Amino acid sequence: MERTIAADDGLLLWAETFGDRRDPAVLLVMGATAPGIVWPDELCRLLASAGYYVVRYDHRDTGRSGKSSAAYDLSTMAADAAAVIAGLDAGPAHVVGQSAGGTVSLLLALGRPGLVRSLVLLSSSPGTDAGARRSRTGPSDASEPEAGPPAAGPEERRAMAVEGWRGLVGAAVPFDRAYWSDLVDRVAEHSSERDTSARHLAAMARTPALTDRITALRVPTLVVHGEQDRVFPVEHGEALRRAIPDARLRRIPGMGHIFPPHWSSTIGALIVGHLRRNSGGGEKRHPGALAQEILWPKHDVY
Repeated sequence: MERTIAADDGLLLWAETFGDRRDPAVLLVMGATAPGIVWPDELCRLLASAGYYVVRYDHRDTGRSGKSSAAYDLSTMAADAAAVIAGLDAGPAHVVGQSAGGTVSLLLALGRPGLVRSLVLLSSSPGTDAGARRSRTGPSDASEPEAGPPAAGPEERRAMAVEGWRGLVGAAVPFDRAYWSDLVDRVAEHSSERDTSARHLAAMARTPALTDRITALRVPTLVVHGEQDRVFPVEHGEALRRAIPDARLRRIPGMGHIFPPHWSSTIGALIVGHLRRNSGGGEKRHPGALAQEILWPKHDVY
């Protein structure tokens, strides 16, 4: 179901929900420059089938959400996330953030702790003081293909975007070109307005590192990080684990910055395991959630 929700400044945010609104809510926060539909449909359906009310939404300046008329930083995007939760009467919610969406999720938990039940941080970072520089070999932002020189035409731009996603998935796992080509087309069709998502890069640059602030968090947190992440190398995930009290870390061999779509059931099972530990019970049981007991070791860091 699609919804439109007003942000604090009146800008309209597009959101889509899956599952029963009476179930515990899971807010999916995508990374910089990417709309909410980049979250795989399969993952959304799996989480909903496991007994959660799943929400994915478009950040301002992406997809069908409004375009901002003023400069902002990631705290504004965190306020947008809060508006989505409140607008759907879905709090407190489990919040799953990808890349820069993880930073947005942390800012949400710091600023509006009553809205956040638990955190899952995928391929994210506390900031530039994480103990390892951000890779210079990967894309220029944290979630979308790198903006290259002006292309000759739409087909060349499309091909460049697909190759950008290939770089984010990484070379250690098979690349499903058909899936990512279709996603590039769907992202283009998802917005009828001029693309202003590059404003997110300026928002990231305006946002100070969070390493010192997140030591005050008291929210159950799972950090998931690929060992082949070129954008935020795995040291960034380690820094999150160290900084957030009692955070747990899963390092995933072979995973790059973005997990491939055929890993949705595996990543979903890992997320569901964390949510079940921090929901108080009562969710519907989904067979996919059992995969965690088989696929993942019992210890917290490996």
